[in-house]
Amino acid sequence: MILHRWINVFAYSAEEDRYAAGSLGAQKGCDTIMKTRLLLSFSIALAFILFTGWWLNSPVLGSKQDAATLQSSLMAAVRADNTEEATRLIHLGANPNSRTSAKSWSVLHYAVRNGNVEVVEALLRAGADPNYAGTIEGQAKDAVPLKPLAIAKAAQDLTSQVPPARMEATLKEGGLNDPALVKSMKDPKAGDRYQKVVEVLARESGRS
Repeated sequence: MILHRWINVFAYSAEEDRYAAGSLGAQKGCDTIMKTRLLLSFSIALAFILFTGWWLNSPVLGSKQDAATLQSSLMAAVRADNTEEATRLIHLGANPNSRTSAKSWSVLHYAVRNGNVEVVEALLRAGADPNYAGTIEGQAKDAVPLKPLAIAKAAQDLTSQVPPARMEATLKEGGLNDPALVKSMKDPKAGDRYQKVVEVLARESGRS
């Protein structure tokens, strides 16, 4: 909208020049003035875009960003528990049901696994399916697909049974050495976060 106003202002000025020149019988001069004005308009509009970063926040141009890139970037941000980047990508229109393959975990599964309440809520607001069941990429074909709520409850149970000081060792003993997961679950407040995630998912699952 701001960019359009810039262009309209200079386009209007060009029409005024045409009228003024025409009244003096100087059509050729008018054309030259008009071309100069339009070129100036384009230059200022381009400068506005480059120096303000308008295209990054534009809902029109942002929607043209490659969907696959947004999807993979969102998956990476959520798995790394990068809240700021994940919410930015969701705002840009990244698919809230992104996953690496047809039946694998979605980004919501990983946000739940990490106990990230903020990202879980952002994904659900954007349209993530809380009732989708998937398996971790690379699991055996007969692995049981899990819904996000089941993951949240399992994490909550684990935090209630294993003290923070023993959590990292316990996870690694079970082959779970993902840095984001370990950091999240050994947090002394992990139990409260997973409880909140369970409550949010239970509410949203019932609505779907």
